[in-house]
Amino acid sequence: MLRNNNDKVIARMAAKSLKNNRRKSMVMLVAVLLSSFMIFSVITVGTTYFKLQRVQNIRMSGADMDAIMYGITDEQMQKCEENPDVEAAGIAAIAGYAVSTEADDTIDVGFVWADDTYWNKMARPAREWVKGRYPEKVNEVMVTEEALEECGLSGLAVGDSFSMVYSDESGKHDAEFTISGIWDGYGAKEIFYVSEDFYKQSGKELSNVNSGRYYIDFNKRFMTAKEQEAFTESMNLEKQQNLFFVADYGEGIRITAAMIGIILITCLCAYLLIYTIMYLSVSGNIRYYGLLQTVGMTGRQVYRFVQRQMGMIGIAGTAGGLITGGAVSFLIVPSIARSLSGYTAIEGSVDVSFHPAAVILTVVVTALTVYIGSRKPAKLATSVSPVDALRYRRAASGKRGCKNTGKGSITLRMAKQQIFGDRKKYAVVVLSLAASLSVFLCMTTLLES
Repeated sequence: MLRNNNDKVIARMAAKSLKNNRRKSMVMLVAVLLSSFMIFSVITVGTTYFKLQRVQNIRMSGADMDAIMYGITDEQMQKCEENPDVEAAGIAAIAGYAVSTEADDTIDVGFVWADDTYWNKMARPAREWVKGRYPEKVNEVMVTEEALEECGLSGLAVGDSFSMVYSDESGKHDAEFTISGIWDGYGAKEIFYVSEDFYKQSGKELSNVNSGRYYIDFNKRFMTAKEQEAFTESMNLEKQQNLFFVADYGEGIRITAAMIGIILITCLCAYLLIYTIMYLSVSGNIRYYGLLQTVGMTGRQVYRFVQRQMGMIGIAGTAGGLITGGAVSFLIVPSIARSLSGYTAIEGSVDVSFHPAAVILTVVVTALTVYIGSRKPAKLATSVSPVDALRYRRAASGKRGCKNTGKGSITLRMAKQQIFGDRKKYAVVVLSLAASLSVFLCMTTLLES
């Protein structure tokens, strides 16, 4: 059969066919719209959740880190530096505590020495502003307004001096300190940061669990429980040493797996619905697709005709799903993110993580779902010849031949024949129902948990 250049005609026919079958087209359109909406929403909620968890951990701990070790030896520090999974490691060691000032003798402020890695890299995301510089001399301190207020020294600025009685390993001392800098942000604020020379003369040791604090930041986004256990064992911790990972560092894998599971179930539901409707539509219009070939359509053009219909539905449904998902993301996702992450450490509005990759991934996954769901029905339409179309007689059952009418209720026999006559269709319908119930169960479980 000669191929006619009727691409424009195919496009008009596809649009007219969708218009004439409004109910089926609307059901498939809604299926695609909901699928793209669900995929986009799940990705947006998931990425926003991870972003908020990271921000919350930074602000609660005062540093961007994944684990903290109480007490650290030189050998353990060397192992961390040589470990390819460790991106950065910093020290924030307790050097003593304040006892009293001229204004207050009931103060509760600690002295902490932070090395360059901790102060300039790990603690930087938790700071909002800094005036001055980090202490370099023994009598210099970096303070916060809260720490000054706790000591009864409110109103002091960079360059001012004050007297204080403090305690370290060797006992109590009366000294005069100069404020080298003031900072504000998140984390522990009622502390005075001191210089390395001050820590060395305090008599404290990093190996002591009451003093040494070793913060570790891994280059892995997530770490399984086995990997955490293996790293802990590699450190050869002593009896009093402890290594703690942040609460959500191992949960990310399970949350990501749950997100992928919801997306797959959503795609499965959309695929089954599109496949069922298209299969039944093509099966019921065998004559129509056969006659199309008699007027000049090739099998390839018939295939394109069916795919053009699904392409129109896919574009409209995906666009509608992205618009709906975008609107919902900026209205509802912040509330969901707060409830999921325990957003207590962060004040102000929730910034929704809206990334172009989420849109691209939604479009690609939805397009694949639509294509795979309509591929086999399109091939069925292509395989119909004009002769087969003229001889086509729709049967209630996929099997040929005669069989006894049987005994019993005619209604029950007819129902049984309709249900089990075509076992393939029956399996698809049951699978669709099971997948829909699975999505409903997942969403209700997520909301109630």
